Amino acid sequence: MLNPDLDTKALREAFDLDGRIRIDNFLDTEVIDKIRQYCLEEDPYEVIYFADGKNRISSRAEVATMDQSEKQDLNRKIFSAASQGIGFLYDGYQMNRATHKSNAKLNFLYEVFEYFNSETMLDFIRQVTGKTDILSADAHYTRLTSGQFLTRHRDVVANRDRRLAYVLGFSQNWHPDWGGLLQFFDEDGTPTDSFAPRFNCLSMFDISHIHSVTYVTPFALEPRLSLTGWFRASPKDAPTQ
Repeated sequence: MLNPDLDTKALREAFDLDGRIRIDNFLDTEVIDKIRQYCLEEDPYEVIYFADGKNRISSRAEVATMDQSEKQDLNRKIFSAASQGIGFLYDGYQMNRATHKSNAKLNFLYEVFEYFNSETMLDFIRQVTGKTDILSADAHYTRLTSGQFLTRHRDVVANRDRRLAYVLGFSQNWHPDWGGLLQFFDEDGTPTDSFAPRFNCLSMFDISHIHSVTYVTPFALEPRLSLTGWFRASPKDAPTQ
């Protein structure tokens, strides 16, 4: 799956500048095309959001059965927290909750996750970043549509042994005016630079970087699709809580 022409030495030099990197043409063309196709054709996603002071997950069926007042109340809670710089709202297909054996397409998406935990991939990541303690990857497929976002945060979470965050993009011809930018910040909240979604591009950064995903606009012509997760210094089957 991994593009064999990637230059690990050059990539290591780029990463060492400030603990961030973008790697274009990351996977074989046939693989990345299939991932995009299946993420568009299948709908395994749950709604992942922050409300009432907690991270929450609801099935799309649960959200669909809410009446108008219930949806308005939920949105009020989500956006009230976001107005204080806390929270997120997006569609996610989490590999630790995946029912991947239900059909061939979802099974393939799970195989991609398994490949991210292969020694081939993990050794490549170690060489590029110098983080020799990496042992596994967490992952979920994400889909951000109009009105969805992640507010400013670090990916440092106690007892999860995260070392690097990554985003592998499947969106094609994304326009930066559509939002969905991976935005970085200084300690005082000043925006610095941002990464627009790019097809078959792996964005990867040390978890110490403060970042967000900006609000996706109503006029975005397609969803922001990606495989998102963390490379960890714990075995794949180790608890994450």
